[in-house]
Amino acid sequence: MRLECDYNLRDNNTFGILAKCKTFFEYDTDNELFDFVRLQKDNKDFKFFVLGGGSNVLFTKDFDATIIHPATKGKTIVYENGDNIFVEAQAGEIWDDFVEWCIENKAYGLENLSYIPGTVGASAVQNIGAYGAEASQFIHRVKFLHLDSGDIQYMINEACCFGYRESIFKHLLKGKAIILSAVYKLSKRPNINRSYADVEKYLTDNKISDPTPADIRNAIIDIRRKKLPEVSETGSAGSFFKNPVVNAETFNALKTKFPEIKYFTAGADYKLAAGWLIDQCGLKGFQHKGAAVHKKQALILINAGNATGNDVLELSENVREKVFDKFGIKLEPEAIII
Repeated sequence: MRLECDYNLRDNNTFGILAKCKTFFEYDTDNELFDFVRLQKDNKDFKFFVLGGGSNVLFTKDFDATIIHPATKGKTIVYENGDNIFVEAQAGEIWDDFVEWCIENKAYGLENLSYIPGTVGASAVQNIGAYGAEASQFIHRVKFLHLDSGDIQYMINEACCFGYRESIFKHLLKGKAIILSAVYKLSKRPNINRSYADVEKYLTDNKISDPTPADIRNAIIDIRRKKLPEVSETGSAGSFFKNPVVNAETFNALKTKFPEIKYFTAGADYKLAAGWLIDQCGLKGFQHKGAAVHKKQALILINAGNATGNDVLELSENVREKVFDKFGIKLEPEAIII
């Protein structure tokens, strides 16, 4: 457990932005969290933000409240039922360590979500997704502390209101719940997801005709390393914007005007590739003060050197304005802006 005042968060956000919080509380066990929250029950001014790996957040100013950082560890097989295997991980577990552990323990399904930075707790809040998979496809149950009642509660998948990078924990339960752990329903039998062109190309180039889950994981890691900056070397928050979803009428109009537009089907709607939209505006490598659009992947905004949070925010607004002027599409940040 660690409790500090006037704490510098530079090492706790992958943008590497200098910002301070009033109080920083890190806990190693759930009981430490319960004790801390209990002490705040009569504090009407108590406000907090749960910060996991800090890989999806942009601090634009100091945070005049409490940062709660879960450092709880633990991964276990809860039970098995036919071809299904249920695994539980504590909120503070590093997400990619959990994915690797699942494959090693013959619990399959999360391979396409390999190498995403962050923690298990954040996976449920953000409904992380990549390469044709989302966390919500596999989450069975979420365990959390409800601050209003002080009770430990459980929420099944259907009640979590999962959407594209959305969940009940980002809205109705925002500021009221702290995730303790999540149970994932996985499979004993591999169900290979090679739907993305980049994954298929990797398998073809490496002459892998019958891939294993480990092969898919290796493919995803290799693809991400080549396309995306390592946060340990270049500050970023991964994909800064969501891929915008439009209806058929809007899509058809765009397709007529821009025949090469990159998209994915999303039921009756269409999900546009935000990176392609930004690239078509000629913004790859564009720099604003200490922030820049990544030169290889336009969906990534980076700390190009001693950037402030406002440098990144101003750059993001510049990008949104240019995309809207060209395509009439409003980009929404995927990163949480504080």
